[in-house]
Amino acid sequence: MTLSWRRRAWSLAESLLPADELDRLRNFPFQDLGYGYDPFGMERESAALAYVALVFMYRYWFHVESRGIQNVPAEGAALLVPNHGGVVPLDGAMLAVDAFRQAASPRVVRCVVDNFAAGMPWVNTFMSRGGQVFGERKNVEDLISRGELVGLFPEGAKGTGKAFGERYRLRRFNVGFIEIALRHRVPIVPVSIIGSEEQAPMLANLAPVARLLGVPYFPVTPTFPHLGLLGLVPLPTCYHILYEKPFRFYEEYPPKAADDPTIVRMLADKVQVRVQEMLDEGLSQRESVFNLPWSTELRTGVNSHGTNA
Repeated sequence: MTLSWRRRAWSLAESLLPADELDRLRNFPFQDLGYGYDPFGMERESAALAYVALVFMYRYWFHVESRGIQNVPAEGAALLVPNHGGVVPLDGAMLAVDAFRQAASPRVVRCVVDNFAAGMPWVNTFMSRGGQVFGERKNVEDLISRGELVGLFPEGAKGTGKAFGERYRLRRFNVGFIEIALRHRVPIVPVSIIGSEEQAPMLANLAPVARLLGVPYFPVTPTFPHLGLLGLVPLPTCYHILYEKPFRFYEEYPPKAADDPTIVRMLADKVQVRVQEMLDEGLSQRESVFNLPWSTELRTGVNSHGTNA
């Protein structure tokens, strides 16, 4: 049964993807424990199917554009640290697809998912099989020890649960990513994602309902909840992703600095300020929230699907 499912998965991928992307999926670094899964539950075939679905959104729904992929280390561990938004956190998925497609050699971004999702049946398995990891610090440290590329969202659920009027105003970053970066001597790549925070304008948060369901927030948007689950389909905003030059704080601070709350807070604020600057700059250059594929190129010199003009 398992072999049959895996053959069908590859057959579907072969029918829908160009040869170069299919080759990336077949050859990205993957540590098979002997049963088709890596230590965190990722399965290459499930990751391939997730990619097939997400790359459609990447190309034709969000028209993702990106710059600066050369700032992401080609090998070894690194932390990608973006803003977070959009009610349904598709920004992490689009970041993962973009980095996988644009890097010279394919690398999987292991995005760290809020722990509340670990208790959601089906969702937790889907995320694990597709390559995502739940937010225990040990999981992050294990990924780093294996030289993985890790996507961390220091705003957490506070970011995705922002009201529409507060879009692109960063919530104060949690500091755990700084402690990890110092102790394990890994670079931090600031990332800005523009477009995600308009995909589902959050008009209100029904906090009593959220507490009842055990989730961080229960959004009210122009389409949800009165359209049911269909109302969670995001608006087709245009995504712009920018990767900035990495911070290498470990070159200035020793690992023991991770135990100093003053230093850790100061460095987290420094990263947050840089991400906010990137967002402000990108927003000032954006011509339209809904950038249609036949519209003129942005003044940034980047055209659709993430290639430089």
